[in-house]
Amino acid sequence: MEAGTYQFEPHTGEVRIRIEGYSLSELFEEAGYALAELMLGEERPETPPDAEEEHVTLEAADTEALLVDWLNELISRADARKRVYTDFVVDGLSERKLHARIRGFTPQVLKTAVKAATFHGLEIHEHEECFIATVVLDV
Repeated sequence: MEAGTYQFEPHTGEVRIRIEGYSLSELFEEAGYALAELMLGEERPETPPDAEEEHVTLEAADTEALLVDWLNELISRADARKRVYTDFVVDGLSERKLHARIRGFTPQVLKTAVKAATFHGLEIHEHEECFIATVVLDV
């Protein structure tokens, strides 16, 4: 089985990301990787082996809101702790609840400051053998 993928799509004043994963858990992990790449300007940066593990538990009205909340939680923690999160393990995911373990580090330079994930144009749908999401980030 191949790994999930993501790609950046141009969008006026914001960044739209198209994310793919073979499962919803992988989709959420890929969303985290895409956010880290956008913030750091480098593809899948290495997480230091001694990076502290943090736990994230979220509940939302539905899967779409959960994806926005997940990204906003990563953005909020990055801002508060001056870290970029680059390692994600989604341990539990249902339509309305997520539990994950994350690790990150303090970068020397932040390429792009991300303000928030938005509901504008937000979509998650199952397509053949994978899940596809589109989310817009306010930068």
